[in-house]
Amino acid sequence: MIKHKIELDRFILKGQVVCECRDHMLYVTTNHAIPTQRFDAEHLSINSYIYLPDKYKLPLRIDMTVKIDAPGLYLLFGKGHINLGTLCSDNRRIDDIVSPTGKTMNYHNHIDMNEFTDISVSYNLKEMQIMINGEERYYSKKERYMKSPAFSEMNQDGFELKIACDKLVNLCIKLLSITEYDDTCGIIPSGVELPAAITKNDVVAPGEKPIFEKCISLLTEQIHNEIVKMDEYLKSLKTFKFKRQIEKNGNKITYVASDYGFSYAIYLSNDIFDHSLQWYLITNGKSETWHRKADRMEEVLNRLANTSPNFAERMFYSLEDCVGCYKDCLAKTQYRLHEKHKTVCHGKLKFRMNASGFEDVRAFIEEINRLVCCSSALQG
Repeated sequence: MIKHKIELDRFILKGQVVCECRDHMLYVTTNHAIPTQRFDAEHLSINSYIYLPDKYKLPLRIDMTVKIDAPGLYLLFGKGHINLGTLCSDNRRIDDIVSPTGKTMNYHNHIDMNEFTDISVSYNLKEMQIMINGEERYYSKKERYMKSPAFSEMNQDGFELKIACDKLVNLCIKLLSITEYDDTCGIIPSGVELPAAITKNDVVAPGEKPIFEKCISLLTEQIHNEIVKMDEYLKSLKTFKFKRQIEKNGNKITYVASDYGFSYAIYLSNDIFDHSLQWYLITNGKSETWHRKADRMEEVLNRLANTSPNFAERMFYSLEDCVGCYKDCLAKTQYRLHEKHKTVCHGKLKFRMNASGFEDVRAFIEEINRLVCCSSALQG
């Protein structure tokens, strides 16, 4: 048995990711969106991450203590991945280290935000296990690598460990160790039924009509109050006539300003969430007729650049980067601020998942409102 207690400053950076070691911990952020929805496509492999220079052989166990402040975290080992703390809409939370399939593979990957979490992943030759804070979350004797003819040669060479997080997520790694074993890493299955994967907002019963207050009831008090405040604010904007829509499973609340071609959405996942504003595509009819009713993102950003340049730069940075999911995607949108250019997915602007993120939403919509009023006055 060889236990490698990893010195955190040994990690190497790849792509658009930045790190800082302080107080014996490693702080990681990613500066470009990473493709996490289509692990099935080779050209969409995650391209911004940190990794260790050495390779490791099975059987082994990976132990780490980590913290994130928003979804999600990705442990990339060999050709596979394990997703942690992602939204319930994520249906590819795990895949094989030798022969990934890219198909739906769920497990109960919930972790608390802003709390250090102990994660242990064991890869034995004939079984695999994931433990989170001492609770067994995944156990299998049927991973593809266990019977793959390519496994022995790959294991002889060793497997590479990478760690990635989504853009706008702050990741802190407190401890990390990798233990290689001679014969077995001593997995002890719990023998009880594993917790089911969370795939919807649990407060909404099957067939029940989702209710706004109930859909947000599992969020922290601070975020719950911020969403209520946002709801009241959007309804007060008579110019836009926002229409609130709630997805049938309670997983998403959308405020649509259909006359102006943009919407604001809150993606709910029990006690975690995500939110964004986008200039949406109108997709009624054949694909060649798809279009945006309006897209004033560039106008708003350039107006903000004159009055609040730091805010404009931050919002431009927060635009959801296109990661190239589809060759001829109609949702790809080009934006420019000064000399900077960016290709954006769905004209989407993402926000941080805290009180300041909600303040940014209101500030941005206020600028849209000023632009709309100014245009109306000129036309009048």
